[in-house]
Order: sequence, then structure tokens, then C-alpha cells
Amino acid sequence: MALSASLNAQNLTFGNKSFVHLEKINDVWWLVDTNGKKFVSTGMNHIQANIRFASYNKEYWAEKFGENILANGRFNGRALPEIKNWMAQVVKDHKDYGFNTIPFHRQLNIPDEYFEELEIFYFGKIKTGIIHANRVKNLSPDGKFPDVFSDEFRNKADRTAKNYCSKHKNNKYLLGYTYEDLPAYEFNMYKQAHRRNKKGFVYHPWVADIINKKGMTKGKKVWLSILKDNYRSVEEVAANYNIDLKKWEDIASISIWPEPVNKEKWLVDQEEMNKHILDHWHRINRESILKYDPNHLIFGDKLFCHGKGYPDWVFEIVGKYVDVLLIQDYEMLKPSHIEELKRYHNLSKKPVLNGDASYAFTVEEQNASKGLQVESHAAVGEEYTTYLKGIMNLPFMVGWHNCGYLEQWTGGRLDDTGKQQTGLFDPFGKPRSDALDPIKNANLKAAEWHEDAGASAFEYSKRKDRWD
Repeated sequence: MALSASLNAQNLTFGNKSFVHLEKINDVWWLVDTNGKKFVSTGMNHIQANIRFASYNKEYWAEKFGENILANGRFNGRALPEIKNWMAQVVKDHKDYGFNTIPFHRQLNIPDEYFEELEIFYFGKIKTGIIHANRVKNLSPDGKFPDVFSDEFRNKADRTAKNYCSKHKNNKYLLGYTYEDLPAYEFNMYKQAHRRNKKGFVYHPWVADIINKKGMTKGKKVWLSILKDNYRSVEEVAANYNIDLKKWEDIASISIWPEPVNKEKWLVDQEEMNKHILDHWHRINRESILKYDPNHLIFGDKLFCHGKGYPDWVFEIVGKYVDVLLIQDYEMLKPSHIEELKRYHNLSKKPVLNGDASYAFTVEEQNASKGLQVESHAAVGEEYTTYLKGIMNLPFMVGWHNCGYLEQWTGGRLDDTGKQQTGLFDPFGKPRSDALDPIKNANLKAAEWHEDAGASAFEYSKRKDRWD
């Protein structure tokens, strides 16, 4: 990404000023549009057909948008005029309440040009491989993680960027490019997020899919170099991994790596491999995108930041290849969360956008909804205001995207969380005004608050101890 700097004003510009770019002005980070207007990004996630066209509300919306939006009772992704009507409603709802961005979670088969025509910021979505551990087996063509060291992956990244980014390089409202949702980059995060209470020894599946390939692949060569650095001899590797090795090159013949004797050494080996994988994933994606679109920012994967979180090296590596660190972190505004956000920024050395988090009130038509639960819609609005005002007091924060737009009621298809989507509108588009009125006020004040970032004391959530 091109960098220009005005030293006299002590301001920095990152990116192409003819498109959405970053500026650091008086030590405060901003997104800046093509007209030079500073802004922070706000939006409502989960603009999805399974929520808009569920069994209980699909006929209502078909009447509003056009009957062709349903085919045999299901969402019809080919009904482009009707889908455009749907998107016009989405954008109206956003703009009516001070939101300016269509966030990460949206229906993938919606033409991006609609957002350009409707004049709202949005993310481009690049898919060079499935790296969410729970989705790889079903969604990846071969049921495996991508081999990021292979020529095949590099070629796919190039084709994907050529097909998608070359069409978007002149787009005015494109914020930048994103990749995957909530990947587990390293072993402990993988265990926390995906294995949970499951017992038994396991390799990180991304590592396993690469080191278990037959032959001396490029990925196997990386693994070999790690083992040579971490062990004094090939015999020591053979003893720890219970495999038959006479010379280093015999690793090419190993297609199943069994349980090691010394698990502490194995964890070191695996972590080093995870580092190389992560570096290659981000580097190749970035190089491919910038080859065909040098004009826009790169946000990369939306990072899972709940629980114990990632080790430092994850943020350090990701920060080398993204322009904005895109995270998902549900928290009340409290001192420990402020320190967490500072850590992400300090390690990545990049501005931060919380791309998915929310406060929720579960209504009687729901069994259990996503989000940090509070006692009313008015409390949702209060917590939203507290959080947005709080993070705007951090000079490196450039936005927050709420997890939820339309509520999902009982009878709708659930995602793998097993919970219903929280929202700020009911399934028929009625605003939850007790929440949305203060939210609109907060959205309209966000830039003003950010102008004075660092100058005020934090006003923490009065519910901050509820989720310790």
C-alpha cells in the first residue's frame, strides 16, 4: 500500500487518496473517503436470506420486494431486480440510523455494484481457501485446508484476485478486502474454539493437512527445516515422533505423523509451522490482491479474540500484511477490554476495527439469542452508546460493526452457534426504537468523539462486571 507523509503537519496517509484510505491526523487514525471526509465505520451484520426470508416473514418481504424473490418457497438468488429492492431497504435502514457500512456478514451472492449505486461503504470478500476449522471438511473442495506453500494455492489466489479485484479496483465505496471468518490460526485457539471439551491428542488440522502429504512438497520442506532447527539429529526426530527415519530426506515418505513422545517439543514444532502457514496465507493473498487492485485497503481475516485469545506472534504476523486489523471481540466496555484492544494495536501496529460484537435482549419469540445479554432494548441502546463512545476514545480504533440487523425468531434456520440472531429491527422491519434511537445518536456523534480521542476519561459500562 502506498504511503505518503506530510511531516510538517505530522500526519500520515496510507493508501490511495482517490479511494477510501487511512489517515493518521494528530495521532488519531481515520478512514477517509474519496472526497477527503474522515469517518469511522459503523454497520449492522447478518444481512442474510435465511433471516430475511424465514418461514414466518418470507411472504411479507416477497410482497414488499417482488414475488420473484422466492422460488418454490425459498430465496431466489437470480431475482436481481427484487434483490436490488431488498438491498435498497437494507441501505435505507442503515442510513436512517446513522450506519455507513455494509459489514462482513452479508449474503455473498449480492452484486457489489448495488452498494456502489446506493452509496454505502462495504467490504469486498475474497475466498482463496476455507480455513475455518468447522467448515473445511464440508466446504473445501477436497475437504482440506489449503496448502499455502503450493503452486496450486498461489495460482488460485492469482485467479481469484484477477476475477474479483480487477473489477473492483475503481470502486468508490469499497472499504477494502476481507478473507475468512474466525480462523483458528494456532493450536490452543483451535482447541478453545473448535474442540472444547473433546479429549484426545490432535494436530492442528491445517498443519496436519500439509505435513501428511505424500512426497517432498514445498510444505514438507518447510516442516523439514523446522525439525532440523529444533532437533540435534534425525534420530532424535524419529524417536520423538515414533517413525522410521534413517536420513532427513526420508520425511518425504511420511504421510501420517503419529502422537509424539515429548508433547512439549511437538507443540514448539507445530507452533513454528503455524507461523509459516500464517505468513504465507497472508502474504500470498496480499500480493495477489495488490497485483490487480493497488487502490484499496486490506483487512484480511476477521480474527477470533474471545477467551484466552491469540499469542502475540499472531498479531505481529497478521499486522505485516493487513492495513486494518479486523477483529471480533464481544465485551462490555471495561478496563480489561481497553487493554486488550491496546494490545492488538501495539502488536500489529495497525488501526483496529471491531467487526462483529453486540448487546442483546432476547424477546419472547426467541429461545436464546446471540450477543451479551441485557435486560431490555433500552439497555441495548445504552450499552451500544457506552461502547462506541469508549472505543472512539482510543486513537487507533476506526469502527465497530454490530452483530445483528433483523431479529431471527423461533422457526428460522440457525447457524452453528445454535442461537438465534439478535437484531435492532424485528423480522418485519419494525425498528426497536428503544435501542435504535440512542444508537442513531451515538453513530452521529462517533466522529466528534474520535476527534478528541485520548483526551477524556473512559466512562465504563455499569454492567461491566456481568461478564467477567
